[in-house]
Amino acid sequence: MNTNDAPAILGGTPVRSADYPPWPVWDDDERTRLLHTLDAGGWWQGDGAVAASFAQQFADYHGARHGLALTNGTHTLEAALIACDIGEGDEVLVPGMTFVASASAVLAVNATPVFVDIDPDTLCIDPVAAEAAITDRTRAIIAVHVAGAAADLDALVELCTRHGLRLVEDCAHAHGTFWRGRGVGSWGDFGSFSMQRSKLMTAGEGGVLICNDDALRDAAWAYADCGRVKGEWFYHHATVGTNLRMTEWQGAVLQAQLDRFAEQNRVRNANALALIAALDQIPGIRAQRRDPRMNTQGNYCFVFHYDTSEFADLPLRPLEAALAAEGVPMGVSYPSLSDLSVFRNHRFGPRRRTHDPGIDYAHLHLPRAEHAAASTVWLQHRLLLAERDDVLDVARAVERIRRHAAEIVRRSAHGA
Repeated sequence: MNTNDAPAILGGTPVRSADYPPWPVWDDDERTRLLHTLDAGGWWQGDGAVAASFAQQFADYHGARHGLALTNGTHTLEAALIACDIGEGDEVLVPGMTFVASASAVLAVNATPVFVDIDPDTLCIDPVAAEAAITDRTRAIIAVHVAGAAADLDALVELCTRHGLRLVEDCAHAHGTFWRGRGVGSWGDFGSFSMQRSKLMTAGEGGVLICNDDALRDAAWAYADCGRVKGEWFYHHATVGTNLRMTEWQGAVLQAQLDRFAEQNRVRNANALALIAALDQIPGIRAQRRDPRMNTQGNYCFVFHYDTSEFADLPLRPLEAALAAEGVPMGVSYPSLSDLSVFRNHRFGPRRRTHDPGIDYAHLHLPRAEHAAASTVWLQHRLLLAERDDVLDVARAVERIRRHAAEIVRRSAHGA
């Protein structure tokens, strides 16, 4: 074997000699805004206006009327469901491929998550499968825009309108994804965004809930602000609520993050399209489908489908290890929700100790979600902020591994 051409996992020189850009990105803008918040003394939303102002600017960016600055993306989903009056006895349709919070938020309001299989190309909820899952108890659909790829919003909006269902968009991966000229999150009743450290904008933690309806906005904020009513006495608590308020510190950081986001989104999209074109030339590799109705994709991760038959039957995990050895920053696919022990073992206490969900999760199978979890490669979004030729190193690494896949398999079989 020519060691100059050998993959790094077989002793060759890695394709990448330098790391990709780090994440998160920050500079003196964050520092200045944090110091201003410190000196102003209003460190919570009751005294300051930084977090609320950021949330409104973020909503404006995505084409929504209202933005609420909350603690995290899980709580934004919970507040959205509460505002939609969803609770005990209700069912909410959730796609099978998503982070657990998309389903656990449903359990948190004492409703039942019903898992729906996905579109095999986009990895988002399949509207046809969703319609087939609707019962007389169904009250809402949570549509997750997986890795920034938008679910079919045209079909889902029509479906929810026809059946009288609420539509909550889980946009934790999709900051800056636009569908037919309008930001995701502004199409449904609510759009839920996470600002956790790995996300496309971050303050370490945080969340934003956007919507267009005044009454829904007020209901969500009442829940997030201890049951208070806007304009009423501070200690007037009209409904059951909790404290889900974002701090002013997080708002200050996120204002700086938002200022540079549009340019980052442009660079990520241009590089993602170039990488898709390069990977499309490699047998066995197929990028996650970008629906032509999307103007931009948020690209929380860069995802591609992997066919082992074109790589000498090299399993997914060894492929991921080989890519990591080449200097490619790797993520990992979510498992199908149907495979998580929390659901298979009905570990729903304390809120659900006496309420049987009526679903045998232990024997539930979502074949497309399960297949996607075992056959998709997820790359960290920070690589898309690199120079174009550095981004295309990913395709060079994949092709190099494909050429030597048989040898990787052979050595793995012999423990070498």
